[in-house]
Amino acid sequence: MIDVFDQIRESVYFLVSRSFDSNITFIKSNDHHILVDTGTGLYAESLENELHSLGSSLSSITDIILTHAHIDHIGGVVPILEVGSPKIYLHKAEAEHINRGDMSSTLSDTFGAELPPLRVEGILEEGSSLDFGNVKMRVYHTPGHSEGSITIELEDTGILLTGDTLFSGGSFGRVDFPTGSPKKLVESLKRISEMKFDIGLPGHMNAMKYNAKKSALTSYQMAKSMFRM
Repeated sequence: MIDVFDQIRESVYFLVSRSFDSNITFIKSNDHHILVDTGTGLYAESLENELHSLGSSLSSITDIILTHAHIDHIGGVVPILEVGSPKIYLHKAEAEHINRGDMSSTLSDTFGAELPPLRVEGILEEGSSLDFGNVKMRVYHTPGHSEGSITIELEDTGILLTGDTLFSGGSFGRVDFPTGSPKKLVESLKRISEMKFDIGLPGHMNAMKYNAKKSALTSYQMAKSMFRM
């Protein structure tokens, strides 16, 4: 089940999942219709309806940026590829496996799902810059939940998209899946807590619209304590 898109800034909309699906961010910039994460794909019809309310559609999506490759974030790519041809972006630590036909980083087998072979054209790494006209993004490699996890800064907006690294309420991503690392997660949370931002849009749970930096610091301290680091 998905909720309705909440407008965060001009042309930036955030949709909170009420199920196993990831949250989804939709951004309109010039001719680009961008999704950051896509959910499992189980609710593609609902997503289509929500996109229509914003003057878009699954077939209109030009770019898909994945904060990491787990099935609850990447599965929704499949129904979009059935009706369109977006460019897919993912950190190289996971993209290179997928482009070789190794889908293990998606956890699709773990959850009994099947994903067809995918092609990731946009290979991201630390410091990658994405220019979509009015919207420019900076990529930060923040491993811990998975080796290819990233955080995305929407430049000049005060917004960070934190994927499954940082959640609201002092929470953070789990580390017990393959390539997860408590040490790297704590380091990534520390890094995020030191960044300058006003709003955090996570991969699950609610947006951090207020006191986002304070929330990030709490998450870092909680993780540091939990993992005794």
